[in-house]
Amino acid sequence: MGVLRGSVTFSRFAIEGQVPGNYREEFPGRIRRYGFRDLDEHSDQERSAGWVDILDPLDAEFLGEGFFKEGYVALGLRVDIRVVPAKVLRHHSLMAERELARREGLSFLPKERRKELREQVRWKLIRRVIPKSTVYDLVWNLDAGSAILGSTQPAICDLFAEHFQKTFGLQAIPLHPHEMMLRAAGRRGWDPQRISKIQPWSLPRE
Repeated sequence: MGVLRGSVTFSRFAIEGQVPGNYREEFPGRIRRYGFRDLDEHSDQERSAGWVDILDPLDAEFLGEGFFKEGYVALGLRVDIRVVPAKVLRHHSLMAERELARREGLSFLPKERRKELREQVRWKLIRRVIPKSTVYDLVWNLDAGSAILGSTQPAICDLFAEHFQKTFGLQAIPLHPHEMMLRAAGRRGWDPQRISKIQPWSLPRE
């Protein structure tokens, strides 16, 4: 979900913590360490997430330092997901149950046996699934201590905050409208309790 072209929806974050003075020397190694890695086709891993070049979702090596943009850090958070559709899994699991029952001459399979068989089927199917790949752009203003991420999905925002903390050792705090108002009130020296007393108001109908 790009912020460099076209229309975009995004979430705001406040970055809390001290950016190291030698960040230009320290950040490249951290970013490469948590760069994107392809899903292992021989595993049942369902998701892989990591940093890529904001202009090239296939570049997770960062041979240059193009993520530094005059006081900003610009990266892409690439998320690859592969999931076996529930209907497909049920269908193949049922076929496997019937085949096992026929082979062993059983009229009924215990719940634990069916659960074990279902996992075996999922393991076989997931390795045949082509991952869905999405890149969410990140623009981090180092001086202002703020960032925007090209997504409003709660699951993606949580994933971003976790990956950001692992990479940089800093916290990315979601800035919802209420939180933004509280921070603005703090900067102006207002009593935060005034914000909590604000009541919804509807425009009168004509």
